[in-house]
Amino acid sequence: MLVIIPVFMYALFLDDLLRHALDGQETALSTAWDFTVQNYPKKASGSEPFDGFSGVQQFAQQMFCDHESGIDSFGPGKGPECENDEGHHQELSAHACWLNPGAQQVQCTLNQADPNAGGGGGPVGAYNVTLHQSYMDQFSKGGIIRCSARLGVQNYLLPKSFLQDFSQVGLARQTMRRGDGIHNNAQGSGDLQDDPRGLEGNVYLLPWERIAIVTDTWALTKEQKLERGKKDSDEENLYVRVAQVYKNQDNQGYSQMTSPAEAFVNEATQEVLSPDVALDQMDPGDDPREPSLSIVPFPESGGPQQEVEQYGSSASYFNSEWRDWDADNNEATHNARGNNYLGCSSPESC
Repeated sequence: MLVIIPVFMYALFLDDLLRHALDGQETALSTAWDFTVQNYPKKASGSEPFDGFSGVQQFAQQMFCDHESGIDSFGPGKGPECENDEGHHQELSAHACWLNPGAQQVQCTLNQADPNAGGGGGPVGAYNVTLHQSYMDQFSKGGIIRCSARLGVQNYLLPKSFLQDFSQVGLARQTMRRGDGIHNNAQGSGDLQDDPRGLEGNVYLLPWERIAIVTDTWALTKEQKLERGKKDSDEENLYVRVAQVYKNQDNQGYSQMTSPAEAFVNEATQEVLSPDVALDQMDPGDDPREPSLSIVPFPESGGPQQEVEQYGSSASYFNSEWRDWDADNNEATHNARGNNYLGCSSPESC
């Protein structure tokens, strides 16, 4: 009987610890995945790396301020769980709290090392290529997001020792009193000590819960439509991205082409065409210093065509190698694709 009592108490304590460990895992894991559904193309305000970065972390901290996601009213003023309320502390033997010394509510970093992981880690996708890095700096709003959280637990059931007349072995860290207040015990009386025996102090720190997720935000989410020979300054459109690479000073081909092209066009316009024609007044389609794109959405049937005014009339042209009038491979590939993910003819069939 004397053996059964401490064994039973330990079982209750370990059961609470297991549930608190799962709470910590849920906090870090669910927060990281929330970053996959943000509106990355939207321009961020202030110093945020992308729109909603701070909001995800803030809402996660409010959701898990009571270290579980079952009761969420997002206080203050809308619910007690994020205030100094202890109604969520219903465990019998072990109570978890973010206020314990050494504990940490969920925190996330973007393209930075986790400050609680020994300083390791950094950005992803950086190849130390200047042209690539300049494109990445301008258009990539995401990268690798690291989230971490850690719960501290205090003992409210296990005695520090049991029947000392028979045994001098310690059983647990200091037993706390519920009447003193769980939050007060954690924040005001929490005593964290590095004792490998697990007997000194009164705080058990659960392992760090860490997760990292890579968000590739280079993809364009806006339907593209661009007439040939026209510029576009909207960063959500492809023209700006093509121009960034084409006209980049680290693009040696562009740097070597610019001066000879200007000299050739100026000489041609002055001696052959008209001295009134200036290179700076030409459309991108005629100015070799500017990219020219032709993008139209696919119609319900047929290929992507664009109307071009020439010689006083309008003519239709395919803006890609839609047909070669031999095998028409592009057209055949497009027609063979379904409307579902990966071109499946029916959902999840390939």
